[in-house]
Amino acid sequence: MAAFIARRPRFKTNTSRGKTTTRLRQPPSGALINAVLEYADLRDDMGGGRVMLRISPARLSEPKVRKGLGADAARLGEMAIIWDERDDSVFRVLDGAPPPLAVVERPAPTEDDHFALTPAAMEYIAGSQSRGRG
Repeated sequence: MAAFIARRPRFKTNTSRGKTTTRLRQPPSGALINAVLEYADLRDDMGGGRVMLRISPARLSEPKVRKGLGADAARLGEMAIIWDERDDSVFRVLDGAPPPLAVVERPAPTEDDHFALTPAAMEYIAGSQSRGRG
């Protein structure tokens, strides 16, 4: 049985009225999966009769690989498929796209967040500065 595992990063989009909406990244389409199966040139043996199929950056630059995929073609380099050679079927589809940087949430700095040199670091700096002057 095939399984789909994907991180579903959230995208934030601004509307014309200044409101921010959040939408989920869609899973890979059948056309994307078929393109990986057809054009994969990287093959990693996973053991147990399974192999991971991916498309190399050099192969991604070929127009025939991207043909007919439109904007989704950019996702080909982020995908991998684990193929079960015993059953001749897709075991798992991996969508490893990172979330956009604008969506990564970082905690706001607090008063406790500060940078301080240890006494050993201060001794090292003082020693290296005195050696440089002499």
